Amino acid sequence: MKQIILSIFSIFLLSFVADAQIFRIAEMNVEQIKRLNKEKTVVILPGGIVEEHGSFLPTFTDGYWNEQVTRELAKAIAAKKGWSVVIFPTIPLGNSGANDIGGKFNFPGTYAVRFETLRSVFMDLATELGEQKFKWIFVVHGHGAPNHVRALDQAGDYFRDSYGGRMVNLTGLLPVVTAWDGKKTDAQRKEDGLPIHAGMDETSMMLALRPDLVNPAYKNAKPFTSDKMEDLIQIAQSKDWLGYLGSPRLASRAQYANGWQIAATEAVNFGLKILDGLDDRTVPRFGDEMQKSPLDVALDKASLKHETEIKVKQDEWLKKKKFK
Repeated sequence: MKQIILSIFSIFLLSFVADAQIFRIAEMNVEQIKRLNKEKTVVILPGGIVEEHGSFLPTFTDGYWNEQVTRELAKAIAAKKGWSVVIFPTIPLGNSGANDIGGKFNFPGTYAVRFETLRSVFMDLATELGEQKFKWIFVVHGHGAPNHVRALDQAGDYFRDSYGGRMVNLTGLLPVVTAWDGKKTDAQRKEDGLPIHAGMDETSMMLALRPDLVNPAYKNAKPFTSDKMEDLIQIAQSKDWLGYLGSPRLASRAQYANGWQIAATEAVNFGLKILDGLDDRTVPRFGDEMQKSPLDVALDKASLKHETEIKVKQDEWLKKKKFK
């Protein structure tokens, strides 16, 4: 009995010590930040695009998962002897909502920023952190749009080239992204099709993390499915598209462990390996992989063309008002 009590106490103590090394930048003052050992402090930048997820899931679906990954990653890093973690407030900015797939660049629930804007935000943060001598930054901003991922990757490359540290978009690594597509039966995979957006996998994730935000009507959702991207584009282009692809009705809380939790674990494991010396440049990136697909490249170009039109409109207004 005494041994059991000691074991429980040890687990509690280790957990307390780990949590004591996790800080939130919003709650810190200048002196506390100055005392951080920049060589062994990891800054985590969590994000979450505000993006339509159909009739059954909230617009911040991606953000809720990113925040869960951030919690798991922070605990794992803080458990390493001598390491600390600083977590930034979640950044609710992302590029290219799933509605872009169907060329619907304005869609209720999606409030995206341009590729250049997203990249600039993270490059600006990289500059601030780099100038303050931070060496380790992990971005946790999972979202399946290739342009979104590339913006974050490029900001990370800028930090590495300019400050000699590591700023890695963990949720943009190919092994992490591909893990989203969880284990399924043949029948489930056939009905859910290519797991693009707000189908079985994401609905299962939200049932596990925030079931209070899932519309119970998902249980009777009509599948919009195919295993071919060409077909999914046509579905998303249809006038009456409901904002999701796949089959939400197949979702279950238990399914989270077979998909998105695997992806979260992959992100954490890669983070720890990078701290132990793994060169993240040896790990394939989702954004790079998608450039091999002519269809996806065409979708990305269409999104960027629309963004150029937005920029022209904004620049014309600024010029008219004589703002610099």
